[in-house]
Amino acid sequence: MLESERITLRLDAETLKLLDEFINESNEFTNRSQLARAAVRAYIEMRAGGTEGTNKPNEILVQIPPLVLDTIKQLVAEGVYSSVSEAVADSARHEFLHEEHMDGLKKDANQQRSAFKVVPGA
Repeated sequence: MLESERITLRLDAETLKLLDEFINESNEFTNRSQLARAAVRAYIEMRAGGTEGTNKPNEILVQIPPLVLDTIKQLVAEGVYSSVSEAVADSARHEFLHEEHMDGLKKDANQQRSAFKVVPGA
């Protein structure tokens, strides 16, 4: 594990209340430190505009409708998924990597390859 340093962060009562309410409603964070680390990293990555080295190559920011997010959070709370991120990734896999879709992608790729002809001496 990497060494970490302790910092002090002063917040007003209203912000602390907001922070604690968010943590209590969240299935992703269990304490203030976890949320603060994630928030600082997300803010820096957002401000950096996704410059190289800040984001993982397969990491994206997605806005989900509230009802969908509530449903996912319920599934996490019930133990179906270990995190919201895992649930979203699983949904994307089911949508884009199911057998029929993959067969269609392969067929399209084969058609595109056969559309190109090599003309000798051209």
